[in-house]
Amino acid sequence: MKLASIRRLLLPCLFAFLLTGCWDREEVNNMALIISAGIDKEKNGMVSLTFQVFIPNPSSTGGAAEGGQGRLYTASNTAKTVPDALAELQAQLPRRFSWSHAKAYFFGEALARDGLQDEMDFLVRDIQPREQANLFICKGTAKELIQSLQDPNTYETLIKMSQKPSLQHSTLHIVEELISGESGSFVIPVATTMMLASNGTKKAIISVEGMAVIKDLKLVGFVDAPHVQGFKWLTNTQLSRFATMSVTENGGIVAIRMRHYRMKWKPRIQDGKWKMTIRIRVDGDVLMNSTHYNLMKDDDRLRKLSKRFEEDMTKQLKSALWQAQHRFHTDAIGFAKAFHIHYPGQWRKVMNSWDQRFTQVEVDFDVDIFIRQPGKTSIQVNRKNEDAQ
Repeated sequence: MKLASIRRLLLPCLFAFLLTGCWDREEVNNMALIISAGIDKEKNGMVSLTFQVFIPNPSSTGGAAEGGQGRLYTASNTAKTVPDALAELQAQLPRRFSWSHAKAYFFGEALARDGLQDEMDFLVRDIQPREQANLFICKGTAKELIQSLQDPNTYETLIKMSQKPSLQHSTLHIVEELISGESGSFVIPVATTMMLASNGTKKAIISVEGMAVIKDLKLVGFVDAPHVQGFKWLTNTQLSRFATMSVTENGGIVAIRMRHYRMKWKPRIQDGKWKMTIRIRVDGDVLMNSTHYNLMKDDDRLRKLSKRFEEDMTKQLKSALWQAQHRFHTDAIGFAKAFHIHYPGQWRKVMNSWDQRFTQVEVDFDVDIFIRQPGKTSIQVNRKNEDAQ
């Protein structure tokens, strides 16, 4: 009995000894949480680093991500490199910078055109920057964009943006993989600001206005607005559930929501010619119908409209492909990887001159669009045609 009593006393002590404590923890009140960071190139060759940081109030019990109270501040510094600018900023502030809540990294246009090699090396090499943060290119400077974001809800806006399916391809982790890919080229979104009015007060919030083509970590150019959708389809960018298409038909407009989007590539080499067949399948529902047609009564009309949508999508795809092949001369689409997988031997022979080979790839599009639902009403706004009866 005495031995058993000793064991009962020693076991709790042993368990307590094995438990680890938070000996290296850092109080949130001692931290400055980096929300976003912008990097620019100055005319003298120096690098400008701009932070938007959240500093929790001493009475706050949670950080920015938990909805704790605090203030947003913007800090900026110029130095030879990003680590130098970061170290100098850190020396001027009593709180330690933390990257744990960073949601976005912005690159100024001048820096991107000169090359992002050093800046990307810092972001992927240092253990602190978050790999799930999104990368953006700015038309102008990143500093101006960040300094214009004075809305206290900026952090929540960045969180929502990072969750958009169409932006998932621009995370630091994904871009890191694309950099080492076969073509070394990719597209990332272009960030800008838009003004919203609330109670008579205008505030700037961040938004996305297009796509930028990057090759060998240099900005090649910006995708023009009419070709952005085509580039998203070609790069198989995940579409949000609000992605829509519309065509003009018989004096009205029919718009559909794309519910499902599937794309398959079939590369082939025949008689020395490099070819690619792209098959696309889309399921959609009618969102709007201002034509004379009663789509609930006419299945044949739905099939004809599907063909119109297929023709329109094919036209946009061909236009975007022409931009990639003959304007940018850059395989930001990913053909190189597809040919490498299917024809490794032939790929190795052309890998050093792939940009030239890419412009010669012949592409066929096979697009099928199925309109599943004509809508929930048969009421026709436009009744001028007998088809509405």
